[in-house]
Amino acid sequence: SKDLLITWSDYLSLAQGLGMDTNDAIIYRVRKLRQRHDELVARYHQKELTVRASEIQKKYPNIEQICESIKGIYGFTDEEYTVVVPSCVKEIILEGEHLHHCVGDRERYWERIERKESYVLFLRRTSDLQKSYYTLEIEPDGTVRQKRTMYDRQEADIEDAKKFLKKWQKEISRRLTDEERELAKTSRVLREQEFAQLRENQVIINTGHLRGHLLVDVLMEDLMETKESATIPALPAAA
Repeated sequence: SKDLLITWSDYLSLAQGLGMDTNDAIIYRVRKLRQRHDELVARYHQKELTVRASEIQKKYPNIEQICESIKGIYGFTDEEYTVVVPSCVKEIILEGEHLHHCVGDRERYWERIERKESYVLFLRRTSDLQKSYYTLEIEPDGTVRQKRTMYDRQEADIEDAKKFLKKWQKEISRRLTDEERELAKTSRVLREQEFAQLRENQVIINTGHLRGHLLVDVLMEDLMETKESATIPALPAAA
């Protein structure tokens, strides 16, 4: 009975938050309490998601247009894996929620997309395109800055996925326009500057399975440069 009362209290709180009249007997004397509770949780989450996405769109008005414009360049599939370009801000937020990492919560990712420094893409298994698998952060020439799955981790299966990503890099290199190549040059400079600053400041990861590691070392290990980008001279590391 205690659990029942807690569920009912949560249900009424959710209903009130969604603007429902909790004095109406149809609302407070609900049948199938657990089912109705879960339905309101879903509605409340959707409302929160819509508000968050709207706030991001106002601050970064070009993100969805940019995502739509790059689909023909970066989308790619084979029998086992598929790179998916998200269509909207909501999809990126949900990706972060599904995999329990920060891609939808950190301003830096929205800022980078808005200025075309890097893009957020989804790596999926072709047999289950609706299920989040790995999230990618890539530079305009296809350099992979990050590839992370559940709880910001990499599992053993990433080694097989990396073979596909190299195949993907080779394919999209034929699609790149002069604009992407110029953007990539700027992106690489900004990345090298960031890495140098992180090393100079000795920034340590304080949470999760990588706790205690230097952030720059983790990012360097994650990096998958294209053959083309590797020929561009890197900035000198900080002393």
